[in-house]
Amino acid sequence: MDLAARKYNFIQKLLKVDESLLEKLENIININDENQDWFLELSTEEQSEIEIGLKEADNSEFVSHESIMGKFAKWH
Repeated sequence: MDLAARKYNFIQKLLKVDESLLEKLENIININDENQDWFLELSTEEQSEIEIGLKEADNSEFVSHESIMGKFAKWH
């Protein structure tokens, strides 16, 4: 099924939902919209630090969560 057909089917189902489910769907859509803007609300310094961290992660220049948790396991 292509994207247009999937959207059409979704719209058809959306016409039949009750108020409660509609509110939940609206919240999901609104959260998705809000998550796209958070980066732009950061200062340029914060954005720069995040970009540096992402580049380091892309270059495997990090310590894995498992490795850190292994070092601190004796305190858990």
